[in-house]
Amino acid sequence: MLMPHSASITHRELLPHLVVLGAMIVFTVVLALWPQSILHVGYQCQLRALLGLRCPFCGMTRDFATMLHGGRPTLNPCSWFAALVVYGVYPAAVALAWRRKRLDVFHSASVARMVAVALAAMLVLNNLP
Repeated sequence: MLMPHSASITHRELLPHLVVLGAMIVFTVVLALWPQSILHVGYQCQLRALLGLRCPFCGMTRDFATMLHGGRPTLNPCSWFAALVVYGVYPAAVALAWRRKRLDVFHSASVARMVAVALAAMLVLNNLP
């Protein structure tokens, strides 16, 4: 059965979001059940290594593991905000955009500006003394 052209475009635009949401689920389960498998990989933030600055995400992996085990995040002041966006706002926005057939909204200039402002604020907040 042939699908209408607009339905095909909508499904093609939805696929990357489904991949991201699926990866979030997989990594959340791994972080919840086997946190040491991720925490002891030994990766290093390149921004911190090169410039001595903590990137907007420095400390979030350990903070997310802490939150998944009932603790309070202490390494990055933006961890609660990021968790809210990752597990609440983004999935809800994808569902709403898909329902309204407006997945192209994620490619708009206003969304790009909001993300840039949020990342800049997170960078500053994560480097305050």
